[in-house]
Amino acid sequence: MLRKLIAGLLLIALLPIALITGVIIRLKHPGPMFFKQLREGRHGRFFLIWKLRTMVVNADIVLARLIENNQLLATEWRDYGGLKNDPRIAGAAARLARRLSIDEIPQLINIINGDMAFVGPRPLEKYLAESLPPNTRATRNSVKPGLTGLWQIGPRSNVSIRQMQHYDKLYISKKSFCLDAYILLKTIGVVVKKTGI
Repeated sequence: MLRKLIAGLLLIALLPIALITGVIIRLKHPGPMFFKQLREGRHGRFFLIWKLRTMVVNADIVLARLIENNQLLATEWRDYGGLKNDPRIAGAAARLARRLSIDEIPQLINIINGDMAFVGPRPLEKYLAESLPPNTRATRNSVKPGLTGLWQIGPRSNVSIRQMQHYDKLYISKKSFCLDAYILLKTIGVVVKKTGI
């Protein structure tokens, strides 16, 4: 109950920032302001995650063309689940939103709905969750996914899928109130220093 109350207060305080950023992005790249995607949660239950849209509308088509014609990008996508210099990002405002994690603000709705926690393994897309070893997937699904996590206070975009699994297992094995508080405090530092993806 306290977690939902805190998430609600944060949403009220931070949503205007997300909305202003969303309007700026839409001026140059028309389309929906928010982006919803199916992600895997606790006990393997899938839910719709909320994010501020920071990519072009046809991002999936652009990605398919990129990895089809460039083996290096295809390998980067397979190993990291993302591209370091992603051409799908919708301009400078969207890039800044990702660096400052403004695009993550709408996920406070997911916390209010009970799908996510403040700290935990990041919720994965269906195809990526299904690609994990069964034991790893089961371990991740034993807790709620989080808005931030252990790997996000480290290298973040430089962490491979394999390294992410290590961070997630470590977090779950050491999970405690003190660890969660530490990760939340470190996350603030990471956002302020703009070391996001």
